Amino acid sequence: MRLIRTSLISFVAIASISPTHAQSLPGGFVYLRDVDPRIIQDIRYATANNFVGRPLAGYGAGECVVKREVGLRLKAVQAELAAQNLSLKMFDCYRPARASLDMVKWSQNGNETAAERRYNPKIPKTELFRLGYIASRSQHSTGAALDLTLVDLKADNSARIDPSKTYADCTAPVAARLPEGSVDMGTGYDCTDAKGHTAAPSITAEQRAWRKRLVAAMARQGFVNYSKEWWHFSLPGAGGAAYDFPIQPRRN
Repeated sequence: MRLIRTSLISFVAIASISPTHAQSLPGGFVYLRDVDPRIIQDIRYATANNFVGRPLAGYGAGECVVKREVGLRLKAVQAELAAQNLSLKMFDCYRPARASLDMVKWSQNGNETAAERRYNPKIPKTELFRLGYIASRSQHSTGAALDLTLVDLKADNSARIDPSKTYADCTAPVAARLPEGSVDMGTGYDCTDAKGHTAAPSITAEQRAWRKRLVAAMARQGFVNYSKEWWHFSLPGAGGAAYDFPIQPRRN
């Protein structure tokens, strides 16, 4: 899920890190790369390749940060997938609360560009709260929620975004959408459309099979999918307070 309502931000438990300890993490948090470096990462909110069109506040590095238990369970999922020549690809993990506030400001700015409409082809920004595409509290800020997909390691995943090309919206056939280097789940990541619902009837049998495969692999390690976003999973009981420490480059 994307956002956190402005009225609830004052209730978020904030943990800050001083500049002199910028690479430290609060107790219980780890860099996923330290737990399992085989898991592919494409942290989209640290780039301009997302629905806002720029890096979000607090994303100082494209690193997946999670609670330790979450990381260990992801490692177990990855081990199962690796035997099938598959891999997880992480789009978002821990999200600083300031990034959620940044999203709120974006949703209220009164502008909708063509690039933004690729992610919201049928739904105006002002409707995202009412229709449930935006949550009242972001589980991502607890370190227990994730956005991810699957990569077929046997496929050609080399396609990259061409700045000179005009891409179709997130519900279009995979060849017309922004390339994501992953299996075809029927929509792109962060697609606020009924087609992005996990059990959407409007996708192909093959796309449905990929979604079921991802949900099943995650469920075997206790992760629960959010029904309106095929890419969003959380681990019940692993969260707690929301945090606002920035994501900094991992110390090698």
